[in-house]
Amino acid sequence: MLEKLLNGPDYNKSLRRRLWMGAAFLAVGLVGFACWFLVVPGSSLDDHARGFYLGAASGVTLGAAILLARTGWLLTHPDARKKAQIEDTDERELHITRTAAQFAGLFTFFVTAAMLFWAVASPLPSFKVLFGLMLCYGLSFSFARMYLSKKL
Repeated sequence: MLEKLLNGPDYNKSLRRRLWMGAAFLAVGLVGFACWFLVVPGSSLDDHARGFYLGAASGVTLGAAILLARTGWLLTHPDARKKAQIEDTDERELHITRTAAQFAGLFTFFVTAAMLFWAVASPLPSFKVLFGLMLCYGLSFSFARMYLSKKL
């Protein structure tokens, strides 16, 4: 579904969608910076939480800037756009990407399951986060499977 949204039949339209996605990610990064400037200075947050605000905001903002710059470049340079379109729609590359995503999802699920044995003996919030992650994966997999079985 996401692949169809980002790599539809009209490549220019797909690039414009990527611009909107980049703008949304940029907004998320800017919210993170706003929290770092407005919330963190007077708070009693631990050092790792303070660092998370700055690190996550920086990473998301930088990623959004790169996405916006690359997409803007592709929209204004037809030769680069044509080359990128060929790469994005190549069946071999799509298969590699799908297989890698499938492996990463399963690997994350099983590592999280193993980590639950450690987390059950640690403070309750870490157990809840890991269990919630596994639940999110399982539910999203089930709903995606149901949706795709009806759609395809």
